[in-house]
Amino acid sequence: MLFALSIALAYALTNIDGLFAFFAIATSGRYRQALIGFLLAQLLVVTGAYIAGAGVALVPPHALGYLGLVPLSLGVWEVWRNMSRSGDDAETLKSAHSVFSAAMIFLALSADTFILIAAFFADTAAVLDMHVLLGALIAVAGLVIAGTLLTRSLGSNRRIQRFFENLSPFVMIAAGIYILLDTATDAL
Repeated sequence: MLFALSIALAYALTNIDGLFAFFAIATSGRYRQALIGFLLAQLLVVTGAYIAGAGVALVPPHALGYLGLVPLSLGVWEVWRNMSRSGDDAETLKSAHSVFSAAMIFLALSADTFILIAAFFADTAAVLDMHVLLGALIAVAGLVIAGTLLTRSLGSNRRIQRFFENLSPFVMIAAGIYILLDTATDAL
């Protein structure tokens, strides 16, 4: 269960940008579109990650750990990008007018989560895949609850949003290092 919770934490923290996109869309009066779009996008992310993770069965098991280079590299790239971005370059989120456009926004923001979860599915022994899936489901439920609560309580506090956006790359780096390490959850 601890493994599933660690997956949930990594999933949630790499999806912080999705949480704040949910928050932004929902606070613009489109809560239903945000909720359905987010859930649809996360279903596609987890399903695609499982398929991609299972697809690497053709790769020799000793080489699977190198998948950790992908989230590690993405994390380092995001840290560098965040450090080089000026305060005036704040990214703006276009509002989603439909479930489809909301889902597309969430999918675009979920590339790092997809890669992370696919790497966990690929690197984890098959008997523990249910724990990876459980962790993803816990994270999605937690993100929906957090997004709903944020929508109702915080309004538009940009400092809190920036804190979590800046934390996400460090989670990718930590997850990449974990995957690179030879751990007890690895495939045989």
